[in-house]
Amino acid sequence: MKTGKATQAIHGRRDKSYRSANYPIYNSATFAVSKSSDYDHLDSDKDTHIYTRYSNPTIRNVEEKLAKLESTDGGVLFASGMAAITTTILTFAQNGDAIAVSSRLYGVAQRFLRDMAPQLGIDVHFLDADELYDLKEYAPTAKLVYFETPNNPTCACLSISEVVRAAQEIGALTVIDNTFATPINQNPAALGVDVIIHSATKYIGGHSDLMAGAALSDARHTAQIHEMMALWGGCSNPAEAALIDRSLKTLKVRVEAHNQTAQTLADFFSAEPKVRRVHYPGLSSSSDHAVASAQMSGYGGMLAIELESLSEAKTFCDKLQVALNATSLGSVETLVSLPVLTSHRSLSEEERERAGVTPGTIRISTGLEEVDDLIADFKQALAAI
Repeated sequence: MKTGKATQAIHGRRDKSYRSANYPIYNSATFAVSKSSDYDHLDSDKDTHIYTRYSNPTIRNVEEKLAKLESTDGGVLFASGMAAITTTILTFAQNGDAIAVSSRLYGVAQRFLRDMAPQLGIDVHFLDADELYDLKEYAPTAKLVYFETPNNPTCACLSISEVVRAAQEIGALTVIDNTFATPINQNPAALGVDVIIHSATKYIGGHSDLMAGAALSDARHTAQIHEMMALWGGCSNPAEAALIDRSLKTLKVRVEAHNQTAQTLADFFSAEPKVRRVHYPGLSSSSDHAVASAQMSGYGGMLAIELESLSEAKTFCDKLQVALNATSLGSVETLVSLPVLTSHRSLSEEERERAGVTPGTIRISTGLEEVDDLIADFKQALAAI
């Protein structure tokens, strides 16, 4: 039976023993086998579990749910979004390989690709949008292409279909970080992306109380990523997986509310004279609006604004009474952050400029508060500048 996103997010594996509404937490590091020959079925039987670093029923339930939401064959749950990013990239790129990556990325991911990947012998090409659409010219030997859309923190959008087309021309694997969009607003697999990554800490978790990541793909690539996860040990745990399972049940309604609030706030900030620029693909005036409209069903709960200076941005954030000045995103609380001091602090001024991050950039993750309360809070903060 074909089901919609909300149904997929709510219903996963069923508890066959007691028919509980919530799937059980199998809080065990190890599992006994009934007979030694059961070990022969480890690779073929998804319900044969021996050790939680390899697999666990509670974790597997969440992996299967996320795979359904992203229309992939399977998935791997990780201890964090960065574990998902690094493990996936290093699964498919080794010493001597070249990879192409967007110049607009989450700052920590960019730091890994800038500083650590080259130490492992990986040749990393940072490319702007037009260069990613012409990989034959700018990175013809790339084995893997890694990008975000909408990107962190300015919500700039890349055409997924154009990146996929360019990657297929050179035979490269495509990997996208879909955290900002969520599976509710955007499904990259339908556009040909090979591997989809999420920081499940964010919208998928949604309550600022867990840390996890996920990589979702077809059966072959999922098996390769899973093998590396088990070897490097970046696995999730059943308690975190159970929290994710809880959060998934409200994912669709939460994301739809985030979308609506972000659009309202983007319209509000667009009319404020002290705000130099508003970054939100849902604005018809945005240069990203056409691309986002073609590949997203909702424009997301993230936006960014630019004030005149870092000093003004600090004053604005320090005066807030409802929104929290915090580094994460995708939660029920509205969170603001200054990328030059947080997510992008390790980047050079030139790298931040290339990523569209100015000293006065403020990233806003809209929560689920009353939107009128948020507008009043932002108004009084702007008045203090």
